[in-house]
Amino acid sequence: MQSLSTVILALCDANMKDKVKAHDNYAEIKHTRDTLKPLQVIKQYMYSNGSEDTYTIYNQVMATINLFHMRQEKGQSV
Repeated sequence: MQSLSTVILALCDANMKDKVKAHDNYAEIKHTRDTLKPLQVIKQYMYSNGSEDTYTIYNQVMATINLFHMRQEKGQSV
């Protein structure tokens, strides 16, 4: 039986698989079969390009700016 993390990785492209497998905690994640950790790692790489430790303040500022630039599309309800 495959673990959920294996199934999640099967849905990723080759580049993302390599990034997740190169993550510092990958061995622990694989050993514990934690289903949320792979998703957190994927989210980390998708939204920060892996630079969250280097550019923490910049990433926070850009996330706030992007939040204020979000607009509701015509016809969308709240």
